[in-house]
Amino acid sequence: MQTKIMTIFTRTPLHVGAGSSVGAIDQPVIRERHTGFPVIPGSAVKGVLRDYAAGQNISDIKKLFGNKTTDDTAFAGAIGFGEARLLAFPLRSAKGSFALITCPLALSRFARDTKKSYDIPSVKDNESFASAAVKLDGNKVALEEYIFDVKGDFPDDWAKCLSSLLDDVVLKEAETHFVLLSDGNFSYFAKNACQVQHHNRIDDETGTVADGALFNTETVPSETLFYAPLYAIKDDCADNEIFAHFTETERLLQFGGNGTTGLGFCTCKLG
Repeated sequence: MQTKIMTIFTRTPLHVGAGSSVGAIDQPVIRERHTGFPVIPGSAVKGVLRDYAAGQNISDIKKLFGNKTTDDTAFAGAIGFGEARLLAFPLRSAKGSFALITCPLALSRFARDTKKSYDIPSVKDNESFASAAVKLDGNKVALEEYIFDVKGDFPDDWAKCLSSLLDDVVLKEAETHFVLLSDGNFSYFAKNACQVQHHNRIDDETGTVADGALFNTETVPSETLFYAPLYAIKDDCADNEIFAHFTETERLLQFGGNGTTGLGFCTCKLG
C-alpha cells in the first residue's frame, strides 16, 4: 500500500466546525479528544479532493473515491484519507514578529508517518529550543504573553524539513522562526490561541441586529501547518491522477465552513 503525505498550510483562517457548543465558543473547531489539537477530519479532506477531481474532469472518480448507491453496485474507494494533524502553529513573538511552534509529539507523529529519523530533543515546560530570528537577548523567547528559557537551537534538520514541505514563501521564511515547546505548552496554545470571530445577522426590516443572532466562531489562524496521510489501498491505483495532480505542483484548496467570507484557503501538495 503506497502512502503519500499531503501538506496543508493555511493562507486564511480555517473553520472546520464541531457543531454548536454550550460553552463560551458558539461554533468551535474540531479537536482531538486527548490532546486538544485542531484537526481536519479525513472525511473533509476526501470531500474537498473529490470536488477538486470533479472540477478537473479527472477520470475514475468513482473508482478512486467510492460509489454510493442503493443497489449492489456500491463499493469503497481505492484511496484512503487520514485526518490532517497539526504539525506547527503560529504565535505572536516579541522578536521576529511571529513564531511557528511545534512539540515532540507532533514531530514524532510526523516522523512515524514519513519515516524521518531526525533527532527530537526532550524539552521541559519552562524551556524551548528556538531558531535565531525569534531569540531575545539573554537566551529567551517571548511568545504571546509568556517567556521561555532557550535551552538550545531548534534542530536544523527539522527546520529545513518543515520549511521545505511547500514552496510557499511564508513557510520558507519560517525556517528561522521555529520554536520547540513541551507537549503540554504546545497543547495549551493550540487550545487557547485560536482566533474567535464575532458575527451577527441584520434584520432586513429594522436594519438592526436580529434577536438572538449574535454568535462567535472559532478559527485556526493563518500559517498553521497540517499534514494528512493518503493511502493507495489498491495496488493498481498507486499511480492515479489525484496523486499526480498534487505531486506535480501546489494547489489552492478551500476547507471547512464560511467559505464565502474567505475562510479555509490552504496551499496543498503531496510529498
